[in-house]
Amino acid sequence: MNSPMAAESGCDLMKRLAKDLKLSIAKTQEHADQVASRIAELEAQANPDQSQISALKQALEVLRKKIEDERASLSELEDVISENC
Repeated sequence: MNSPMAAESGCDLMKRLAKDLKLSIAKTQEHADQVASRIAELEAQANPDQSQISALKQALEVLRKKIEDERASLSELEDVISENC
């Protein structure tokens, strides 16, 4: 994340944080999509490596949880912004 600017107001700070969260969500979603695609590729093979598939599925679950948590944080932050800014 960027460091806060010296003259940044509370509203500006929250808006910047919301923007940063949106970017993080998009990047994490893109990564999750790539992992899901790799899982599908492996599962389509004749003798897929089950340990690799399992590891990727665990990683995908972590990414999905991060997205869920960040979306919840973003929603709360947007509520505060709309109420106060």
